[in-house]
Order: sequence, then structure tokens, then C-alpha cells
Amino acid sequence: MLLIPTGPFWMGIDELPPDTPWGQKDAKPKHKVTLPAFYIDQYEVTHGAYQKFEPEMKIPERSPDTPMTHVTWHDADRYCHSLGKRLPTEAEWEKAARGTDGRAYPWGNKFDLKLANTGATPMPVGSFPKDRSPYGVFDMAGNVSEWTDSWYRAYPGNTFPSEDYGIFQKVVRGGSFNVNRHFADDMFAQVTFRNYNRPHIAGPDNGFRCAKSLP
Repeated sequence: MLLIPTGPFWMGIDELPPDTPWGQKDAKPKHKVTLPAFYIDQYEVTHGAYQKFEPEMKIPERSPDTPMTHVTWHDADRYCHSLGKRLPTEAEWEKAARGTDGRAYPWGNKFDLKLANTGATPMPVGSFPKDRSPYGVFDMAGNVSEWTDSWYRAYPGNTFPSEDYGIFQKVVRGGSFNVNRHFADDMFAQVTFRNYNRPHIAGPDNGFRCAKSLP
């Protein structure tokens, strides 16, 4: 795990980077959030690690070092707690991905399809050395999207109405190997992009990593 130090960071977005014409109305406005220090996994939880936790679970035919997928929020939450950890909050995830300078991607502000796994299949964790945050956390723009512990709600000051807000959907963060199925790869890879899903749903490109509070 890596230590993310205490202090403020910029969360959310006001204006999109120049190479992204799509909106993120639920990610506005850009606002300052201060978090206590915490730990977060450097890599996404892998199939091999998860199978040790639940040997009887049927795992897709992938190598043990690829990120675990097809897990519900409840599955991910149980795994993290079994190790004395927890899922990161949405704010913790974003700070770990972008640092404190408000960048759009873990590596900076310009999108490059070759820097993250936005291809056709998940890859072993850490395969894209440029998809690395200022704190050294890997695969936050690509590989698999990740469950967080936060309910999908409006940011303070946000006026975008959504029937999906509320205590029934968990926030999912990060781009995935599957973003090419969408029509704006760069938007889905941005560290500000918010997605969501019901806790009992498992997706083929949805995984997770764990976090931990300081003692």
C-alpha cells in the first residue's frame, strides 16, 4: 500500500481539457477537499489474490496477475475487510489518482490512448508504467474501473438533477479496458469521471482496490 498524505486537493471539474468535447455535469464544480492521510493499494486486486480469499468462486480464464472483475460491491467490501482494510471513498480515490494540482489524467492533462489500458482485454496490473499517479498508484485511467465506498450523490454546489442520486448506487471510478466501446475514450479515462452501479451488480470490467485509515 502507498501512503497518501494529509491535506487539500482539487476534486471535480469546471471546464473540460481541450481534447475532450463531452460534459461531466455530475463532476462539477471543481472544489477543494481536505482529507486525512490514508493508505491505498498500489495495484488493483488481482484474480490470484482474490481466489485465495474465495477459492470456490469461478474465475474467468485470465492470468492470476490481471485485475479481479465480476465482483459486486459486497464482494469487494468483504475482501477488503478480511484484510483489515476497506474500500476507498470517492474523494480518496480521486486524490490518489490526480494528486493536488488538479490534473485530468494520472500522468498530466493531455490524453494519450497508448498510456493506459483502454484496449480490448484486461492486462496484468502495472503493465502501463505511464498510467501512474503522482503518488505512484497504477491503473487509475485504464485496466478496470473500481468500486468505491461512496454513495452516488451530488457534489456541494452542483445543480445537475439526476434520478440516480441517492443511497442506492455506489460510485465507480476510473477508466477501463472497455472504454473503447464508448464514444469518448478520453472522458472515461479522466480522473474526474464519475460512474455508478447498484451494489449487487457485477460487471466484466469492474474491479476494485483497497484502502486503509491510519491508526
